[in-house]
Amino acid sequence: MEKKRFKKIYVEITNSCNLKCSFCPDGKRTKEFMTAQKFEHIINEVKEYTNLVALHVKGEPLLHPNLKEILEICKKNDILVNITTNATLLEKNIETIIESDAVRQLNLSLHSITKNENTDVYNFENYINSVLNSSKEILNKTNIIISYRLWNLENIEENSENYYILNCLGKAFDVENLEEIAKKEKFVKLQENAFLNQDLEFVWPSMDNNIISEEGSCWGLRNQVAVLVNGDVVPCCLDGEGCIKLGNIFEESLESILHSKYSKEFVKAFEENRIIHNLCKRCGFRKKFDK
Repeated sequence: MEKKRFKKIYVEITNSCNLKCSFCPDGKRTKEFMTAQKFEHIINEVKEYTNLVALHVKGEPLLHPNLKEILEICKKNDILVNITTNATLLEKNIETIIESDAVRQLNLSLHSITKNENTDVYNFENYINSVLNSSKEILNKTNIIISYRLWNLENIEENSENYYILNCLGKAFDVENLEEIAKKEKFVKLQENAFLNQDLEFVWPSMDNNIISEEGSCWGLRNQVAVLVNGDVVPCCLDGEGCIKLGNIFEESLESILHSKYSKEFVKAFEENRIIHNLCKRCGFRKKFDK
C-alpha cells in the first residue's frame, strides 16, 4: 500500500456517547452525528493523505445509526478503519463489523465500564461476557486485530474490577496467570490478532490544566490529524474541544488547511522541539514524544 503523509486521520463521526466515564469530560460542543454524505466528503478529502482512518476523537462510534454505510464508503475508497469503542454496543454491531472488509482494528476500552458513573446502565459481569463472546466471534471469522484496553493500572490487585477482567481474559484465551503477567508486562499477546494493552489512566489535555512544559515535540499534524464531527480540523485526536482549529473541511479543502501559514508554523515548531499552542503545553500525553 502506498505510503502517505499521515499514518492515520481521525474522523469523529459522533461526539455523543452512551456512557459517562470519569476520565472523559463531557465537553461543551453540541452533540451530533455526522451524515454519511458529509463523511464521504471527508473521505474524498483525506484519502490522498492516509490509508487509515480512526472513527473517533470523542464519542462512541458504534452509536452511529449509519455505521454500515460509513464502513462501505471506506471500503469503496480503499481506506482501512480503526474503531475505538467502549464495547457496550459491540454485540449489537457484530454483523456489521464482521461483514465489513474495511475494519482493520478494534480497540475495546474495557476500562470504560469500570470508570462509568452511570453504574445502573450496564451490569459489569454481563458486559464482560458479552464483550468476550462477541470479540471471540470476530476473531474466529475475520482477520481484524482486537486490542483489549485496560488503561487504569493503579489497581490490579485481587478482588478489583481490573483483576476480574484479567481473570476473564485469561480464561477466554487459555493464558494462565494473566493477572500476574499483567503486573509485569503492559502489552501481552493473547493469541493471533488479540492483545492486552495496558497503561495508566488517560487525562485529557485542557486549557484549564496547569502548563506541563513549553518545550517538546509531538506527532500532531506530523503523522496524524483529526476532523471533528462539525468539520473542524485539529492537529490531533486529543483536542476534544477543538481548541486548535486549523480550518473547516466543509468550507475549504484539506490541502489548503494543511498548507496554511499557521499549520506550517505548528509543524516547524515541533520539529524544533518548540510548543506554540497553549493546549499542547498542557498535554501530558505529548510528553511521551519529547525528544
